[in-house]
Amino acid sequence: MKKLVLSFLVLLLFVVSTTYAPAPATAATKYDFKNVNWGMTVNQVKKKEKSKILETVKSKDFTYVVYKTKGFRKNANLYYLFYKNKLVRAMYVFDPNNTNGTTMHLIGEYFSLKRDLFDTYDRSINNRDILDRSGKRVTMYDGEEKDLAAGKISYQCYWIVDKKKTHISLSLSIFGNFLINRVIYSDNTLDFDIDKVMDSM
Repeated sequence: MKKLVLSFLVLLLFVVSTTYAPAPATAATKYDFKNVNWGMTVNQVKKKEKSKILETVKSKDFTYVVYKTKGFRKNANLYYLFYKNKLVRAMYVFDPNNTNGTTMHLIGEYFSLKRDLFDTYDRSINNRDILDRSGKRVTMYDGEEKDLAAGKISYQCYWIVDKKKTHISLSLSIFGNFLINRVIYSDNTLDFDIDKVMDSM
Protein backbone atom coordinates (compact mmCIF):
# COMPACT_ATOMS: atom_id res chain seq x y z
CA MET A 1 0.00 0.00 0.00
CA LYS A 2 2.84 2.38 0.89
CA LYS A 3 4.51 1.67 -2.46
CA LEU A 4 1.26 2.44 -4.27
CA VAL A 5 0.84 5.76 -2.41
CA LEU A 6 4.51 6.64 -3.01
CA SER A 7 4.20 5.81 -6.72
CA PHE A 8 1.06 7.95 -6.95
CA LEU A 9 2.83 10.91 -5.26
CA VAL A 10 5.85 10.63 -7.57
CA LEU A 11 3.54 10.53 -10.60
CA LEU A 12 1.56 13.52 -9.29
CA LEU A 13 4.76 15.50 -8.67
CA PHE A 14 5.96 14.72 -12.21
CA VAL A 15 2.65 15.86 -13.76
CA VAL A 16 2.60 19.09 -11.72
CA SER A 17 6.23 19.90 -12.49
CA THR A 18 5.81 19.40 -16.23
CA THR A 19 2.46 21.20 -16.38
CA TYR A 20 3.65 24.31 -14.55
CA ALA A 21 7.25 24.40 -15.71
CA PRO A 22 8.27 27.80 -17.08
CA ALA A 23 8.15 28.20 -20.82
CA PRO A 24 11.47 28.00 -22.60
CA ALA A 25 13.36 31.27 -23.06
CA THR A 26 12.68 31.25 -26.80
CA ALA A 27 8.92 31.50 -26.16
CA ALA A 28 9.39 34.88 -24.47
CA THR A 29 11.25 36.24 -27.49
CA LYS A 30 9.19 34.61 -30.22
CA TYR A 31 7.57 37.95 -31.00
CA ASP A 32 9.08 41.43 -31.09
CA PHE A 33 5.93 43.10 -29.72
CA LYS A 34 2.81 41.41 -28.36
CA ASN A 35 2.17 38.67 -30.95
CA VAL A 36 3.72 40.39 -34.00
CA ASN A 37 7.20 40.80 -35.44
CA TRP A 38 9.04 43.67 -37.10
CA GLY A 39 8.66 43.57 -40.87
CA MET A 40 5.11 42.17 -40.88
CA THR A 41 2.69 43.72 -43.37
CA VAL A 42 -0.42 45.71 -42.50
CA ASN A 43 -2.66 42.74 -43.32
CA GLN A 44 -0.56 40.33 -41.25
CA VAL A 45 -0.77 42.59 -38.18
CA LYS A 46 -4.50 43.16 -38.65
CA LYS A 47 -5.03 39.40 -38.56
CA LYS A 48 -3.06 39.13 -35.30
CA GLU A 49 -4.33 42.18 -33.37
CA LYS A 50 -7.66 41.46 -31.67
CA SER A 51 -8.37 44.93 -30.21
CA LYS A 52 -11.01 47.26 -31.67
CA ILE A 53 -9.65 49.11 -34.69
CA LEU A 54 -10.21 52.88 -34.62
CA GLU A 55 -8.66 54.04 -37.89
CA THR A 56 -6.12 53.45 -40.62
CA VAL A 57 -4.15 56.45 -41.88
CA LYS A 58 -1.96 56.39 -45.02
CA SER A 59 0.56 59.04 -45.99
CA LYS A 60 3.09 58.38 -48.76
CA ASP A 61 5.28 55.47 -47.58
CA PHE A 62 3.74 55.38 -44.08
CA THR A 63 0.62 53.70 -42.71
CA TYR A 64 -0.72 54.00 -39.15
CA VAL A 65 -3.25 51.51 -37.84
CA VAL A 66 -4.79 52.60 -34.52
CA TYR A 67 -6.56 50.35 -32.00
CA LYS A 68 -8.43 50.98 -28.75
CA THR A 69 -6.93 48.74 -26.09
CA LYS A 70 -5.28 48.47 -22.69
CA GLY A 71 -1.56 48.57 -22.05
CA PHE A 72 0.08 48.18 -18.64
CA ARG A 73 -3.46 47.87 -17.17
CA LYS A 74 -4.38 51.35 -18.46
CA ASN A 75 -6.67 52.59 -21.25
CA ALA A 76 -4.63 53.37 -24.33
CA ASN A 77 -4.62 53.78 -28.06
CA LEU A 78 -2.20 51.40 -29.75
CA TYR A 79 -0.53 52.67 -32.91
CA TYR A 80 1.18 50.34 -35.37
CA LEU A 81 3.48 52.22 -37.77
CA PHE A 82 4.39 50.69 -41.13
CA TYR A 83 7.02 52.00 -43.53
CA LYS A 84 6.64 50.69 -47.08
CA ASN A 85 4.15 48.14 -45.69
CA LYS A 86 6.64 46.78 -43.11
CA LEU A 87 6.01 47.09 -39.36
CA VAL A 88 8.71 49.30 -37.80
CA ARG A 89 7.08 50.64 -34.62
CA ALA A 90 4.28 50.13 -32.10
CA MET A 91 3.22 52.77 -29.60
CA TYR A 92 0.89 52.91 -26.59
CA VAL A 93 -0.60 56.38 -26.05
CA PHE A 94 -2.17 56.43 -22.60
CA ASP A 95 -5.44 58.22 -21.99
CA PRO A 96 -5.48 59.76 -25.48
CA ASN A 97 -8.50 61.91 -24.58
CA ASN A 98 -6.42 63.59 -21.86
CA THR A 99 -8.88 62.92 -19.05
CA ASN A 100 -6.33 61.69 -16.52
CA GLY A 101 -5.96 64.88 -14.50
CA THR A 102 -3.10 67.06 -13.48
CA THR A 103 0.52 67.25 -14.56
CA MET A 104 1.49 65.72 -11.20
CA HIS A 105 -0.82 62.80 -11.93
CA LEU A 106 0.91 62.30 -15.31
CA ILE A 107 4.33 62.38 -13.62
CA GLY A 108 3.10 59.71 -11.19
CA GLU A 109 1.82 57.64 -14.12
CA TYR A 110 5.22 58.01 -15.85
CA PHE A 111 7.04 56.55 -12.86
CA SER A 112 4.45 53.77 -12.50
CA LEU A 113 5.04 52.79 -16.15
CA LYS A 114 8.78 53.04 -15.61
CA ARG A 115 8.57 50.63 -12.67
CA ASP A 116 6.64 48.13 -14.81
CA LEU A 117 9.22 48.39 -17.60
CA PHE A 118 12.09 48.29 -15.11
CA ASP A 119 10.74 45.05 -13.64
CA THR A 120 10.82 43.50 -17.11
CA TYR A 121 13.90 45.10 -18.70
CA ASP A 122 15.97 46.34 -15.74
CA ARG A 123 19.39 45.45 -17.15
CA SER A 124 18.91 47.50 -20.32
CA ILE A 125 17.70 50.80 -18.87
CA ASN A 126 19.10 54.15 -19.84
CA ASN A 127 17.95 56.30 -16.94
CA ARG A 128 17.64 59.88 -18.17
CA ASP A 129 14.24 61.16 -17.03
CA ILE A 130 14.17 64.98 -17.25
CA LEU A 131 15.49 66.44 -20.52
CA ASP A 132 15.43 69.97 -21.87
CA ARG A 133 14.71 70.74 -25.53
CA SER A 134 18.35 70.18 -26.51
CA GLY A 135 18.32 66.71 -24.92
CA LYS A 136 20.42 67.71 -21.92
CA ARG A 137 19.52 66.01 -18.64
CA VAL A 138 18.37 68.35 -15.87
CA THR A 139 17.56 67.77 -12.20
CA MET A 140 14.19 68.46 -10.61
CA TYR A 141 13.48 72.14 -10.00
CA ASP A 142 10.68 74.57 -9.05
CA GLY A 143 8.43 75.28 -12.01
CA GLU A 144 9.09 71.88 -13.55
CA GLU A 145 5.36 71.10 -13.94
CA LYS A 146 4.76 74.34 -15.83
CA ASP A 147 7.72 73.73 -18.14
CA LEU A 148 6.60 70.15 -18.75
CA ALA A 149 3.10 71.30 -19.71
CA ALA A 150 4.61 73.99 -21.98
CA GLY A 151 6.83 71.48 -23.75
CA LYS A 152 10.09 73.01 -22.53
CA ILE A 153 11.15 69.75 -20.87
CA SER A 154 10.14 66.11 -21.16
CA TYR A 155 10.59 62.91 -19.16
CA GLN A 156 12.30 60.12 -21.09
CA CYS A 157 14.11 56.84 -20.54
CA TYR A 158 14.71 53.82 -22.73
CA TRP A 159 15.67 50.14 -22.95
CA ILE A 160 17.29 48.08 -25.72
CA VAL A 161 16.19 44.45 -25.54
CA ASP A 162 16.06 41.09 -27.34
CA LYS A 163 19.74 41.08 -28.35
CA LYS A 164 19.45 44.75 -29.36
CA LYS A 165 16.60 43.97 -31.76
CA THR A 166 14.01 46.18 -30.06
CA HIS A 167 14.29 49.71 -28.71
CA ILE A 168 11.68 50.64 -26.07
CA SER A 169 11.24 54.21 -24.89
CA LEU A 170 9.00 55.75 -22.27
CA SER A 171 8.20 59.43 -22.55
CA LEU A 172 6.02 62.04 -20.92
CA SER A 173 5.87 64.89 -23.41
CA ILE A 174 3.64 66.92 -25.70
CA PHE A 175 1.91 64.67 -28.24
CA GLY A 176 -0.41 66.59 -30.53
CA ASN A 177 -1.99 69.20 -28.26
CA PHE A 178 -1.72 67.27 -25.01
CA LEU A 179 0.85 66.20 -22.47
CA ILE A 180 0.73 62.40 -22.65
CA ASN A 181 2.63 59.30 -21.53
CA ARG A 182 3.75 56.99 -24.33
CA VAL A 183 5.61 53.68 -24.50
CA ILE A 184 7.18 53.22 -27.94
CA TYR A 185 8.57 49.93 -29.29
CA SER A 186 10.77 50.28 -32.39
CA ASP A 187 12.71 48.00 -34.71
CA ASN A 188 16.30 48.65 -33.61
CA THR A 189 17.80 46.74 -36.55
CA LEU A 190 16.84 49.25 -39.26
CA ASP A 191 19.79 50.70 -41.19
CA PHE A 192 18.13 54.13 -41.26
CA ASP A 193 16.56 56.49 -38.70
CA ILE A 194 12.79 56.17 -39.02
CA ASP A 195 12.22 59.47 -37.18
CA LYS A 196 14.40 61.35 -39.66
CA VAL A 197 12.53 59.78 -42.56
CA MET A 198 9.22 60.84 -41.01
CA ASP A 199 10.47 64.38 -40.34
CA SER A 200 11.66 64.75 -43.95
CA MET A 201 8.20 64.04 -45.37
